[in-house]
Amino acid sequence: MMKIKTKLSVLLLVMITAFSCEDLDELTEFDITEDFTTTYNISVPEDSEGMPQSFSESATIDIAENEEIQDNLDLLQDVTLNSLSYEIANFSGAQDATLTEATLNFGSVSISISNINLQQSDIDNTIYEIADTSLLNAIADALENNIAINASVTGTVSATPVVFDIIINLDVTATVDVL
Repeated sequence: MMKIKTKLSVLLLVMITAFSCEDLDELTEFDITEDFTTTYNISVPEDSEGMPQSFSESATIDIAENEEIQDNLDLLQDVTLNSLSYEIANFSGAQDATLTEATLNFGSVSISISNINLQQSDIDNTIYEIADTSLLNAIADALENNIAINASVTGTVSATPVVFDIIINLDVTATVDVL
């Protein structure tokens, strides 16, 4: 009977210690959530032969632009990408111009984009969501490991001339652990 009480006491002590450490760890963590928006200004001049034209633009997404994240870089524990969306805005140019063969690249992560009628997408204010969690997690891992990543957009337009913006929004949560 004494052995059972001793074993139960030790087990109870271990469980209390484990839960206490977990609770303490949660108390020392805080989240910083921020939307990081990048706008690509696309301008494709008229092609004299009427052929589809390709474009490529890039920018850097740096989560340390958020002052609170910058102040806690050494304590950064985790980065989560809550959502990733993009939209077409400020279109002008050839009617029925279609964006084809488009790709969004975040570091080594590539996301293929379906064909988009540029003018109609702008008129409808369509927001396209990336829902693939494996892609979101891969981008979050890249941001956690590098803080800043190269983000580019490439594609082909079916008719020229066209001018439009591609606005990309990343909703990011950075978890900081002060202990």
